[in-house]
Amino acid sequence: MRIFSLLLLCCLSAASVATDNRTLYFNRPADTPQARYVIELLQTAYQQLGYTLEVVDFNRQSALIAANNGALDGQLGRIHGVTQAYPNLLQVQFPLYSFNLQLLSRCLECTFKQLDSLVIQSGYLVANRYLQSTPFNGQLIEVKNNITQLNLVTQGKVQAALVVDFHLREHLADIDLESFKIETLLTIETYHYLHSKHKTLIPQLEEVLSHLAEKGTVAMLKAKYQI
Repeated sequence: MRIFSLLLLCCLSAASVATDNRTLYFNRPADTPQARYVIELLQTAYQQLGYTLEVVDFNRQSALIAANNGALDGQLGRIHGVTQAYPNLLQVQFPLYSFNLQLLSRCLECTFKQLDSLVIQSGYLVANRYLQSTPFNGQLIEVKNNITQLNLVTQGKVQAALVVDFHLREHLADIDLESFKIETLLTIETYHYLHSKHKTLIPQLEEVLSHLAEKGTVAMLKAKYQI
């Protein structure tokens, strides 16, 4: 995987030179309505500025590092505060959408601190950020995807999970809701990030996105993808 990623970075660099830096490359996110909305909105915005947005397959676990190093041109959508750990990523000051971090728990009476075990998605910044501000003393398990999270909880192997609302929403029909407690812990805004080498592009992009919001394009796309 590491060799493949290095080869991909070389290809991306060569492609960037060939297109006179008018093509911006971002890693492909998990296929959700939110991701499809963000891609279409940003493709529309960049097109108005004379740029092409390309989404490429890339190891998601190392995508932030690659973006911070300039191998990728940024991140399509990340939570506020990414720049604290990745200082070369600059936030585009336009909230793309908001979502909730939720606690799915088998213990109907437990508080968060009383839980014996908790599963989170590995590398997911939202859950890690919450745990930094709200320490957890029980058994903490990290898995690669939200499906495994939900399976561990519903099968009784773990007491609770920190999940994003739109990931949970897809599976509510398969969960006996009377046996679980769903609690919203945080509401979070998502933003687009660009590498500092593109800092002169940020004010232009913010202006275009604001214009798209004013003329109803943002609302139309949110309705299209049921955000």
